[in-house]
Amino acid sequence: MESTTKFEAEVARRHSPEFAWPTIALAIGALALWVLSSWAALTGRFPLLAAVAVNTLVMYAIYTPLHDASHGAIVRRPKNLRWLNSLIGTISGFPIFMYFHHHRKSHLVHHIKTNEPEDPDTFAMGGFWEVLLVKTPLSLLDQLNGVSLYRACYSLKLSPHERRSTMVQYAVTAGLLAGLVAAGFGRELLLLWLIPWFVGVLVMEVVFGWFPHYDNSETGRYRDTRISLFPGADILYLYQNLHLIHHMLPSVPFYRYRSVFDELRPTLESHGARIEGFWPYSEPTAD
Repeated sequence: MESTTKFEAEVARRHSPEFAWPTIALAIGALALWVLSSWAALTGRFPLLAAVAVNTLVMYAIYTPLHDASHGAIVRRPKNLRWLNSLIGTISGFPIFMYFHHHRKSHLVHHIKTNEPEDPDTFAMGGFWEVLLVKTPLSLLDQLNGVSLYRACYSLKLSPHERRSTMVQYAVTAGLLAGLVAAGFGRELLLLWLIPWFVGVLVMEVVFGWFPHYDNSETGRYRDTRISLFPGADILYLYQNLHLIHHMLPSVPFYRYRSVFDELRPTLESHGARIEGFWPYSEPTAD
């Protein structure tokens, strides 16, 4: 079959703006909502349980700017402003205990080694219930482990600057958590940060990791991930139901996946891409 990668790259170029303003707005808006919701709950202006729910949604959504920043998909030009990718990725990763340089390198390895033994996202591989109830929860708890993070910085071959930056961010975060507990805010920390983080990121990891890749048995440009079509999927999944588009063309910001998919759908079908419904290997429904 004739290669279509040049055509695909041209489509990606047309859908990759110099500044991905919606992604920037999502990062700033999510962080502001988390702070506002928590403040309102602490001062009695907002029901505590409602704040827990809002903060959980924030933790689910805030990974998306970090994800795009890892691919330089927020600011492409001018070159002297590309540092904004690192800044947005860093502040987006803070509430969910992810560190930009470490996450970026791990995620890029995932792209190179998708579904292979060296793929670092092994926590998202396996049966649904095992991933949801065992493997991903254990992976989340390990994010709080500074020793594991330090070792990962070396195994991923981060530069000395990247290692220092990562471990300083970890130390600041750990110090903040310890300080809040020491100041008597342990309950508030649990309800307004830790529980929303755990639940929100758990769901996010399943949406980003398990659903698009299962059953992790194939590799290759058009088969290592899939398209999932069902009503409301774009909003519910923040476009990760179109995850194959991201793996093929990672420079495209998340909110442009649908436009790229619509344009490339005939090409994808001709290459045998997995275009399915909600559950892996199910028939697609009208979307």
